[in-house]
Amino acid sequence: MLLRPSYLALAVTVMLAGCDDGLAPPTAPARVPGGPDLARVTNETAVSRFDVTFTIPGGTCGLTTTVTGTGVYQTVSRVSQTQAGEWRVALSESAHGTATGEDGSRYRFNYVADSKVLDVVEPFRLPMVLDLVDHFNLIGQGGAPDIKVYLHGQFLYTGTLPVTPIGAPVIRGGLECDPI
Repeated sequence: MLLRPSYLALAVTVMLAGCDDGLAPPTAPARVPGGPDLARVTNETAVSRFDVTFTIPGGTCGLTTTVTGTGVYQTVSRVSQTQAGEWRVALSESAHGTATGEDGSRYRFNYVADSKVLDVVEPFRLPMVLDLVDHFNLIGQGGAPDIKVYLHGQFLYTGTLPVTPIGAPVIRGGLECDPI
């Protein structure tokens, strides 16, 4: 079961949440002769943390048993504007935890996704192009098989799902094996 579209929607929602106020382009304060250059930089960060669970059915992704995982998922979104007025919008997601197979096998898992909005003119104007690097690793203990999934590509987000790949994303391990 691939939940990526829902997490991508969450990611974009987190980036957009509460940003209608307080992120207007900054103005530089008046310079005081002989004083420091106090040009302002806008920097907003939002952090969200929640529990995550997943199930990978036996007979798929090289697993002989159904594997269920639980862990902690965290997102950190950042919106900033440089002194030159350039906007930067980025989202970092991570998860880690443990998983068990119905046959008693044991696993550890980790997930990391970093995305940024490319060519930002206004931080929250749609459509937007996201550059995404995404890893999911399910590491078997005691001889249990591993699953490793990697994705890197650019995607067009228009405000509705699914997102549209731009070009040919690099995919290793099969996205159907990434349950997060």
